[in-house]
Amino acid sequence: MTLKFNNETIEASSFIFSKIFNQPDIHATLSIDMISVTVPLVQEHAKKLLSLQRYRTADYQFKLIVLDGKEAGQQKYKRRLDANFSDGSTLSIFLFGLNEFQNPVKIFFNPNRVSRQNAATILRHIQDILGHRNYRLLMLRSNVTRVDYSFDLPNVPFEHVIIDYAYSPPYESFFEHGSRTGFRFGNKTGCPVITYDKAKEQSGIYLGYSKYTRIEKQQKPRARGAKSMFKVGDMDEQKYSFQGLIFYDPKLLINMPSRVLTLIEQYGISKARSLLDEPDRTKLYKRMEKYRLVRGTEFKKALEQAYQNKMEELKLLLVEPQRFVD
Repeated sequence: MTLKFNNETIEASSFIFSKIFNQPDIHATLSIDMISVTVPLVQEHAKKLLSLQRYRTADYQFKLIVLDGKEAGQQKYKRRLDANFSDGSTLSIFLFGLNEFQNPVKIFFNPNRVSRQNAATILRHIQDILGHRNYRLLMLRSNVTRVDYSFDLPNVPFEHVIIDYAYSPPYESFFEHGSRTGFRFGNKTGCPVITYDKAKEQSGIYLGYSKYTRIEKQQKPRARGAKSMFKVGDMDEQKYSFQGLIFYDPKLLINMPSRVLTLIEQYGISKARSLLDEPDRTKLYKRMEKYRLVRGTEFKKALEQAYQNKMEELKLLLVEPQRFVD
């Protein structure tokens, strides 16, 4: 079912986009949405982390899960120790790789869900088990194996977000109850860019907004067999900016024929253009030229600096958790 757009709401979204492109660090919400770190512990020391199960408070408790079959194959670990917090968030510690070439320990959590104090509490326990000095040296040498970073558009309906990806990866739309709720550039095994209706995902409202769109990039080691993108010690040197992402002003949608909208929803804007007959193809091409938003140098710098600051905070949390515990 193709949506019908209201010109007034499109104009409002266009105005928000203009502010975002002038000051993305102020008018968008930029965050690190997931982090995965493998710690170079020997098997003997990894076993010591099982003692974390003895900690249980009103704020958190641990649960050990045995991984087997498909799940073990996907995660490449035999055990998962979850720190489940009272606010519903979880920090996971994966233990015992499937073979001798894998690090025995992986720490995995969402910094948007797990508060710094909660994460620091668990990391502080690990620090106590391994010894403070040894923990710091190990963490600085640990491998960062996944970072998801997000670009959130508060008060912008998902339907008004039109983006393309310069590198032409595969495109996939997600539909729920007859309407598109998200789409992905790239595949799950690569480093996909995902755009989706965050408010709908959260049962209709997110952070007080009924309209809220998230754009997310999942960064993982690209080379086959690679174990790391970089070390924890180098986290604050990383620069992210959604390179290759192309944005269009929502005004492109005004009075767009439903047959064109249907193709954009199903195949993405680039392929939709190639599938159209004249004169729709020419009309869409002209609109893409007119409404393409220019990613200026300052826009890129603002994104890079914001994400770099977030990564620096995470590095400090991982290396010196005692700073974040009351």
